[in-house]
Amino acid sequence: MKEGQQVLFLRDDQPPLKSDLTNLVAAALVCGFEFASKKPLLDTLEEVDGQPKRAVTWSLDGAGKAAFRPKFQEGTFDLAEFRRCFESLDWCRANPDHPIAYLRAFSDALGSLRNELKAMKPLLMIRKGRRFALIPQDADPAKKAELLAML
Repeated sequence: MKEGQQVLFLRDDQPPLKSDLTNLVAAALVCGFEFASKKPLLDTLEEVDGQPKRAVTWSLDGAGKAAFRPKFQEGTFDLAEFRRCFESLDWCRANPDHPIAYLRAFSDALGSLRNELKAMKPLLMIRKGRRFALIPQDADPAKKAELLAML
């Protein structure tokens, strides 16, 4: 944890690719907030009373602030012009405070998050009393046995 950092945990029970929380995380990143660590997502599956229970936790640095400084002229766009601006990274960079640029940045951030999430599998959480082990689903049997032996 960095000095001055305030870790804020955002929790859900839905898979990250289906969760509205992922949209919130993407929007927060676009507005200047940062993850609290290099591994900001903990996605686990645990068997509770014979049923799978999912826990998804994002960690963000809650000490940051979002600053909005709208500096764009009022205007109207037809769909073709909106599309041209939205698809033009140069236009978005030249007009960073315009709502279209924010929409593009959000779209890009959400797309990046989703691509990373597609490659991830939730960890299996095994509890023994107050202790628990987090085991990758694709862990070989020897590694799984080693982790469980530590409980």
